[in-house]
Amino acid sequence: MKEIKFNWEEGINEISKEIKKYKKIGLQIPEGLRTVASEIVERIEEYGPNVILWGEPTYGACDLADGPFADIKIEALIHMGHLPMPYHSDSYKIPVFFVPVRHSGNLELKKESIDKVKEILSDKIGIVSTAQHLHLIDSLKDRLKKEGIDAQTSEGGPRIAAAAQLLGCNSSVARKMKVDGFLYLGTGVFHPLTVALSTGKPVVNIDPHTAEVTVTNPDLFLRQRYAAIHAAYEAKRWAIMFSTHIGQKRMDLTEKLVI
Repeated sequence: MKEIKFNWEEGINEISKEIKKYKKIGLQIPEGLRTVASEIVERIEEYGPNVILWGEPTYGACDLADGPFADIKIEALIHMGHLPMPYHSDSYKIPVFFVPVRHSGNLELKKESIDKVKEILSDKIGIVSTAQHLHLIDSLKDRLKKEGIDAQTSEGGPRIAAAAQLLGCNSSVARKMKVDGFLYLGTGVFHPLTVALSTGKPVVNIDPHTAEVTVTNPDLFLRQRYAAIHAAYEAKRWAIMFSTHIGQKRMDLTEKLVI
């Protein structure tokens, strides 16, 4: 298998003029870039600021370290690998620069992969993906069109920065499409499972690195959830958990449930 590479350099270059005015900048990077963390820090420091690297994992644009960095007088934050959530852009404690990280390879789909998609889905499908693979969607749509497949994308809700973009907590781009099923361009089961559960329609996955085609099956997840609900019937005391992340802090709902 070819080495999987991601392009982060262009994003740093795009914000170079802006970050020169800061002396101290915080940096958050996704797990996939940990092996090149020192290289990223060195590149940013070429433009002047000292960089403080956030040591904990980051799982999305809602998972920002702007608050902790503001507490220690860091002037700005570079958050890599995710797109901003437009609806919440006015709530940051310090300036936040979102740097895209894109899969640097081409999407190479063999005829066998397309045939497998056609076996499972109808001729009218919606395409969804995550931030690092969105730039590959146009070429995917063109390829599917040549095979007689009507492939569509859609804009999402106010938390979504780009057409066809999925968040783990938001599949509005899928729910807005009037299609018979979905093609997820990406890796992992978390995001396509969200689409399958929220739409009730079939979801086929294409790995952009290997072109492997798989199917998302929500049955196991649902059985586990129902088993947990059944077990919870025996509970006499309950704890209600809530999040402090951007877009997930629902204190009013938490208090209503307590009452």
